[in-house]
Amino acid sequence: MRIPWMMALLLSLVVIGGCWDRREVNDMAIVIAMAMDKEPNGSYRLSVQVPLVSNLGGPSGGGGGGKSGGKSFYVDSAVGTTIREANNTIQSRMSRHLYYAHHRVVVIGEKLAKEGFSDALDIVSRFPENRLTAYIVMTKGRAIDLLNAEPQFERFSGEAIREIVKSESIPVTIKDISQMLNTPGVDAFLPIFAAVDTHPKGNSKELESVGIGTFRKDKLIATYTNYDMAGLRWFHRTAPLTMNVSLDPKKLFSISFQNAKVKLNPSFADGHVHFNIEVHGAAYVTENQSNLDLSKEVNSKLLENKVSQQIKNDVKKVMEQTKQTKSDTIGLGIVLARNFPKEWKEKYRSTWDKEIPKITYQIKSKVQVVDIGQTTKNIMKEEDHS
Repeated sequence: MRIPWMMALLLSLVVIGGCWDRREVNDMAIVIAMAMDKEPNGSYRLSVQVPLVSNLGGPSGGGGGGKSGGKSFYVDSAVGTTIREANNTIQSRMSRHLYYAHHRVVVIGEKLAKEGFSDALDIVSRFPENRLTAYIVMTKGRAIDLLNAEPQFERFSGEAIREIVKSESIPVTIKDISQMLNTPGVDAFLPIFAAVDTHPKGNSKELESVGIGTFRKDKLIATYTNYDMAGLRWFHRTAPLTMNVSLDPKKLFSISFQNAKVKLNPSFADGHVHFNIEVHGAAYVTENQSNLDLSKEVNSKLLENKVSQQIKNDVKKVMEQTKQTKSDTIGLGIVLARNFPKEWKEKYRSTWDKEIPKITYQIKSKVQVVDIGQTTKNIMKEEDHS
């Protein structure tokens, strides 16, 4: 009978022991976003964005935290020979413990991107509280400047970047970039963000996804506008697919897509790798600035053919950029490895960057207009009977 009583006593001691390693919220500086830059002397600059609790509730907000000109956040940065050293410098002047478990985004500066960012980013994978699901973006210029931007719809620029990445760009997480850097047959890319004027003479700036940076290994080799890289969206379908199509200067359409699919079928031709690329999509007309009645099959087919041709042009542009830069952001090598594992392992895996410029391809596109809106033509214009 004594054994059950002793077991119960021991269990009760565990319950009443308390939290020996507890950490109060008031003792933490919760990092919303972090930025990494390379200084001219080769050192790293780490910047962190931390919310100011006292300013989150308005002028009379309560809680701890200092003031920063009425801002709801504070950006601090420090320089070190490593990112960890820079972090320790920031921590040494903070009364609260830097807590990274809730950071939403990592921003890479242009200089760091050009010289290689993998060593700096290694710190993210070393600490359990860092999040591999955080988004990573780059910016032209210094990354710290993006953290200091003050968007109007969000309290923190880090939160604004996160929302824009999800809705308007091609999202890349820390986990994604790690897989890109460590997987033969695919090269990394990152969304490019910038702080832009909301109107010509305004002082306020908003954050915007302005392009794509392509990498070879961890070094930036080229930057493109979103327009130049429109074709890449077809291969990474997490981003919204939209385009403007012009039948002539007076007949402009805005098109969005759902159920977009791309099939990559590799083969070998004349000793080189050949890809048959098939693009399929269901098109929705979101704006019609023409006087064409799209309920008529002849007009609908005319639009479908024009959209298909534009898709082919966009995909061709990305394929040519891939061949020129030898940066396989599409993942053509992965597709080849899946379909021809023996040939990939024996011939192409170690020399894929040299093979990329020799790739040949054929693009086929088939688009079906499935929704023309609530009206068949622009209700503001007379129908063209010609």
